[in-house]
Amino acid sequence: MLFSISYALVEYYVIRDTTFGYSPMLFSLVYPYHFAMAAVFGLAAYGLLCGRVSIKSIIPSFIMVSALFSSMLAVEDFTWFTLRAVAPMHGDVNAGKLIMSGEWTTQFMGSVDAHFTAIPNWYFLSVVFSALVMMTTRRQQLAAIATT
Repeated sequence: MLFSISYALVEYYVIRDTTFGYSPMLFSLVYPYHFAMAAVFGLAAYGLLCGRVSIKSIIPSFIMVSALFSSMLAVEDFTWFTLRAVAPMHGDVNAGKLIMSGEWTTQFMGSVDAHFTAIPNWYFLSVVFSALVMMTTRRQQLAAIATT
């Protein structure tokens, strides 16, 4: 969580333009920057997993890294928008606003309109996926302990 919050701070206050002058690629939504960001988050998730859990096979490791990755992205994304709402940079045209319907993060899977913000649907999917992975992993660990 600390990594995601730190990355959001750097992304909001240091990296002013995440497009870096490039055109979007996939579905006109994904910029080359996002591939680099995915690599950084993937490595951080893998490092966190290796530091905490000893999983020997590739598929469970990949699933756990994916769950960490999606949770880390959701925390980073929400932190970025919270910074924009609470401590905006000078010149930010959307200063003081949380996630608005139609913004980049809501365009993948849509969003749920709340009273003061829009909540991207992928946040919900990320939470459900991470919870299912944790429950499955925990159940397998408990079953392994019970058989020994």
